[in-house]
Amino acid sequence: MPHYTPTSPVVSVLMAVHDAEKTVRRAVESLQNQTLANFELIVVDRGSADGTTRALDALAERDMRLELLRAERCGRQEALNLALARARGTYLTVMDADAWADPTLLARLVGAADQGALELVVGGFSLALVSGSGRVTQSDVSSAPMRYPTQHDFRADAWRLLASGQLLPTGGKLFSRSRVEELGLRFSPARGTDHSFVMDYLADVERVAVLEGVGYHVMRPVSTTRRTAALENYAVLEEEHAELLALFRHWGLDGDAASVEALQGRYLEQLVECVDEVCGWRSRLPSSEQRRIVAKMIDTDRAQLAASVAHPQGNAARSLLAPIRARNAALVCVQTRLVSLFRRGVADLAPDAFI
Repeated sequence: MPHYTPTSPVVSVLMAVHDAEKTVRRAVESLQNQTLANFELIVVDRGSADGTTRALDALAERDMRLELLRAERCGRQEALNLALARARGTYLTVMDADAWADPTLLARLVGAADQGALELVVGGFSLALVSGSGRVTQSDVSSAPMRYPTQHDFRADAWRLLASGQLLPTGGKLFSRSRVEELGLRFSPARGTDHSFVMDYLADVERVAVLEGVGYHVMRPVSTTRRTAALENYAVLEEEHAELLALFRHWGLDGDAASVEALQGRYLEQLVECVDEVCGWRSRLPSSEQRRIVAKMIDTDRAQLAASVAHPQGNAARSLLAPIRARNAALVCVQTRLVSLFRRGVADLAPDAFI
């Protein structure tokens, strides 16, 4: 693999960090150990109050491939946009501060992209969630290797990647920077995830490949995956689901049975997680308020459609199908609390809800 070329790196790795002193060194060192050496790592610190910047400064002194930018009071998406504006690589990928990469990850992604003149390469990832008691739940998300010869072939099979949780995260993917710039794509500060960026990129993508196996790994506490307000979570779910429906409609797949089931299954799984935030074992809301909020969530046409067609994988979602269909908010709350007592902080839904 070629050595680092300051003016023309092959890959620009974008990273946003905040109070990540416990994990960021592992993330950076996993990149420094890549078999593909010609990359740049652009890290934007979002006003860390711990030792994150000290660790990064020390790493940058010994490695000119690492550039550290400081941005006070900055959200993740804004930080990634700052990194993107500095990128010079042929390709782009995003690295989380609590993630690490296998040594051959970049080489495999770039090798596939170069060989097929691809616009997108999708790799597998693992996600380990750690509860407050130290319990670890891990999911490996990967698919059989596939190179889609046409845009139609990719679109027709995209539901599989969505259902597994592999379609929307930026981690483990390789994007064409020239295509990102041509489309004027940026990360949306209004969103708490990178998913809107990915959906915008996917809209008219043509040449795509999926790599076999897992090369990107994330481990994080469950508490950091949850937003503070259940209703904010629910609003984000509604907005993202609408974006997904628009994407599949753009692809002409709004009537495709497999795509519809994947879309509705994902929505139902995440709706159940929103319900858990309202009336699970952690909730301190009065019972009457819990029932009022849940009633609004499950009494919509969207929720009823999902409950009627989805075949959810998670035990929690399966157990709530009947009471949601019956619009029985009281029973939904009781059942949710019972299930959440057994889960105790480890969520039971699609991995892409966490990254």
